[in-house]
Amino acid sequence: MTELDARLLLGYFAENDIPSGILYLLRGLIAHNILLFSLKEKRWKVDYGLDLKRSLLAVPYRAKDSPSGKAEFSHPDVALTLTCLSYYYGGLNEEQLETCFRNLYKSENPSLKYESWIKGVILPEPYLKRLNGINLENRKQWKEIIYPTFNYNKAVIDSYLSGVVFPKEAKEFPHKLSTSGWDVAGSKVNPTTGFSGTNDNRYLLPLSIKQLDTEEQKNTNARVLSYLLRNENSYICAASPSNQRIGVEELLQLLVKAPGRQIRVLLDVGAQVLELRNDEVAKRWLELVHESSAQAAVYFNDNDDLTVLTRDGNIEPLMVSAFADRLGSCLIYLDEAHTRGTDLKLPIKSRAAVTLGPNLTKDRLVQGENPV
Repeated sequence: MTELDARLLLGYFAENDIPSGILYLLRGLIAHNILLFSLKEKRWKVDYGLDLKRSLLAVPYRAKDSPSGKAEFSHPDVALTLTCLSYYYGGLNEEQLETCFRNLYKSENPSLKYESWIKGVILPEPYLKRLNGINLENRKQWKEIIYPTFNYNKAVIDSYLSGVVFPKEAKEFPHKLSTSGWDVAGSKVNPTTGFSGTNDNRYLLPLSIKQLDTEEQKNTNARVLSYLLRNENSYICAASPSNQRIGVEELLQLLVKAPGRQIRVLLDVGAQVLELRNDEVAKRWLELVHESSAQAAVYFNDNDDLTVLTRDGNIEPLMVSAFADRLGSCLIYLDEAHTRGTDLKLPIKSRAAVTLGPNLTKDRLVQGENPV
């Protein structure tokens, strides 16, 4: 940054009554690559997100829409940055937004603070320009007008973060207890053993653990690569004209219009389907495919159970449905978390599409293709 740029930035902060401390905070986030790491290396709903059952702060995700059971971000600045991004991306739910309004009414100058909320916001109704025009007891007004107007409002989200989230969760303590995989592999009386289907991460193992490959398995990596490079495997760069990630609708349209044998299986190994839940993806895909091609769609529900959705809207567990032995007449969607550890018996000529994504390693890709 040049001296002129610094002066312009300081002038902007002075004109908008922004405390200089925020400038120093921003400098720290940039200089120590915290902002770059949070925006570039971490993906919302894939690498991090919210798990409101155990914390109001952002937590690590083991896969798309799958929070880690007990893991937390150890770096406090990273945790705070990812928490802010999680609420900005996902917005506030109805309970959280109502908490913001309840706290607003309890503040010293509610009207003045409300004006800061609506500054620069296009309001759908004129009466929203004044705080007394809002009636929290009017549930119709709340659901149809107030909530859609304010749930993604940055000023409101900042108020919730500073008034609810951080006072409760961002406490400081003189000592911090933490643990990692190295503790599992620590020195013990009895030997520690484990199993992995791939050896790509053998160099990341704790020093007390070694990868032992049998003689007949040493050519496995080369064989896997040869399978991926077979002529029947085609690759498409599914991106918009501006080189941005395409949405779920465009992806499903691409599958439906793909030349050759119809694609009936979608394995989201690269975690590219972020906008819709699993049941919504299955329903929309089923709507795009002709009835003669597929009669139902199979997916994992929120309870991690294999579920089938028929064209008449009937939803039931796959194992007790009429399609348990008729997967050839179904569309199958597996999100990132369930592409590993799922085994489905499909017709031998079934055609599948596999998504790729940032930081996708070979072992994760190959394991994710195992269901078919």
